[in-house]
Amino acid sequence: MTVASTLIVAAFEMPLGEAAFIAVLGLLIVFAVLAVLVGILWIFKAVFSIKIGKKTQNVAVTDNAAVSCDDDSDELIAAITAALACMYEEEIVKAPFVIKSIKKLK
Repeated sequence: MTVASTLIVAAFEMPLGEAAFIAVLGLLIVFAVLAVLVGILWIFKAVFSIKIGKKTQNVAVTDNAAVSCDDDSDELIAAITAALACMYEEEIVKAPFVIKSIKKLK
């Protein structure tokens, strides 16, 4: 007899109670390991979600700000937008302001 056939014969000769015990024990081990992994991930979530003090910058905005508008205003808007994107690239926090519209000053 070969090794494989010996194992197959031994498996069929195992009592049903012992086979059920091994199956239940295997399921318990799998779910225990899953519970441990869920616990570890929950701990990582708790540790890495702690927010470190946010840097705040005081920006003075005046209502009567006069900006000279040249023909390259599209380039100016693109430059300002790129600067804002670079400034907030690393941060995922919401900006303290909302750009509602851009109007050309006369």
